Amino acid sequence: MRLLGILFVAVITIGITTGITTGTATGETIVVSPDGPLTIQAAIYLTWDGDIVELTDGIYTGDGNRDLTFFGRAITVRSQSGDPTSCIIDCEGSDAENHRGFIFENVEGLDSVVEGLTITGGYDDWSGGIYCAAGYPTIRNCRFIGNTGSEGGGLCVKGPAEISGCWFEGNHSTGCGGGVSACCMFGPTATFIECTFVANTAGMYGGAFRC
Repeated sequence: MRLLGILFVAVITIGITTGITTGTATGETIVVSPDGPLTIQAAIYLTWDGDIVELTDGIYTGDGNRDLTFFGRAITVRSQSGDPTSCIIDCEGSDAENHRGFIFENVEGLDSVVEGLTITGGYDDWSGGIYCAAGYPTIRNCRFIGNTGSEGGGLCVKGPAEISGCWFEGNHSTGCGGGVSACCMFGPTATFIECTFVANTAGMYGGAFRC
């Protein structure tokens, strides 16, 4: 089944230029572009542990490019350029139509990685940006801009995830933790390294951060 999935994507690439690059040390790299044949979620469907989904610069919108899940896989979703200001997931969420960037709910660990992306426009229960409900990923060099949630507007995490070099700006929680809510009552909590919080707000308390 693995080989069939690779061949299918390779055939698509012959005519459309977006597809799969093989031979990396950690697995295979599936390249996704905003106007290509694959959405981010469709590319994740094709992965196995150790693979990389690499996003070219641009703005990703619509179904398949938001509400993303790793399905418990130890993979990396990252920008190709490494510049989060140029690689943007716009969730286009609202009170009437909820959407977020990512949800981790399948016991993902630190080898599940999100890197070098901006997540904006999320609006959902708990977090509008990334909701780590039952998964503990690594999140590096990401920007959370203008997301809204009921608990952790930019990010809500309930376990020992690792978040480093991230920027949280203009996020809002209707409850607590405008930028981040890191819930401690579930056991070990997340590690935050060199993160920046700017102008986040909360309806109750913890405009920047709630633990």
